[in-house]
Amino acid sequence: MRILIAGVPRAGKTTLAARLGHQHRFPVIHTDDHRHLGWSESSAAVAALMRQPGPWIIEGVAVPRAIRKWMAANEGKPADVIYWLGRERLALTRGQTSMARGCGTVWAEILPALTARGVEKISLR
Repeated sequence: MRILIAGVPRAGKTTLAARLGHQHRFPVIHTDDHRHLGWSESSAAVAALMRQPGPWIIEGVAVPRAIRKWMAANEGKPADVIYWLGRERLALTRGQTSMARGCGTVWAEILPALTARGVEKISLR
């Protein structure tokens, strides 16, 4: 099983990943661990991680961009299940607000292709 958890900042992605990882005993990979690389490089690194066989859970704001890069280079499904958390639970900084808009824009862009590829999508909040 391969699970991606995407969404806006402060929406609960890490919390959901920890809960699912514990429940299923899957390793959890955090895209924040790659943020030192910059936006483009971190999403490319995450897209490369998505090529690994499961089980795994990958979570973070870089996931939508990583999915876009993965789909440009690969056929099939980038994951078995994708969770989308589209509403923040806590107040955002100005930078996080901008990041949330970017995540939402990329999500809207890739959603039709994910649907066409048969990925199960679960939207929370």
